[in-house]
Amino acid sequence: MHLKKKGYLKEISIDSHKSYFDTNTSAHHHFFDEDTHQLIDIDKNDIDKINIKKNIPGKKINSIEVLVRVASDTQNQKKFN
Repeated sequence: MHLKKKGYLKEISIDSHKSYFDTNTSAHHHFFDEDTHQLIDIDKNDIDKINIKKNIPGKKINSIEVLVRVASDTQNQKKFN
């Protein structure tokens, strides 16, 4: 994909069969709504600092990007019906 190679899009892999392409190419985090299959940006101010305590020898961390999977809380929905 030419747009990805040129840096205009960033690929977000959800699993081995599904990826999304994001026009926001900066390092940032996402919610993935498993009900709607929507990828939602998380504002950097809504995440505390992430502390990585171990690294792979001979490698440096280029970025940290977290994917938070969310779904309907059907257990709580039943309590209110």
